[in-house]
Amino acid sequence: MTDLEPSQVLLRLRELQRVDLTANATQTIRAGGKAGRQESHKLALLDLNRDFEQYFVAASVLALGLNSTQAKKIRYKKDRVRIFKAHGVDYMAIDGAETAQVLAQIAQAIEFEDAIVTQGLHDIFPYWKEGFPMVQLDNAYKILAEDIQLHYEQVLQRFAQL
Repeated sequence: MTDLEPSQVLLRLRELQRVDLTANATQTIRAGGKAGRQESHKLALLDLNRDFEQYFVAASVLALGLNSTQAKKIRYKKDRVRIFKAHGVDYMAIDGAETAQVLAQIAQAIEFEDAIVTQGLHDIFPYWKEGFPMVQLDNAYKILAEDIQLHYEQVLQRFAQL
């Protein structure tokens, strides 16, 4: 829980709303150059997911007054939906809720499955087939970066209405 006054919470949420979730990922892509395009986009997707989760959790803790256990659990879709519902927010009705889940699945596949397309990711992009390496990660990144930024902003706008 936070010791901030409601006006301070609102001010901090407004600051968080201006966060560019793609800043670190963009640097990763630039550092990779054309030669390491696939690898840099893999790393950029991991950066994007990490930054989204970090700022999403911070905003959720502030807006919903979550304790440390809830802050850890909110990273998982099922718990996220439940915790939001307990605070009167229909998480799945917020634009881009599925994007957050897809981004998390992609990051997990990159980290733990050597970027091999898993069953859950099979139909996400038409050029991905289960059991094969993820391809065209630059295209996937562009779509997900834009969508997750919009989702994050929508969540913070919803928090401002609480």
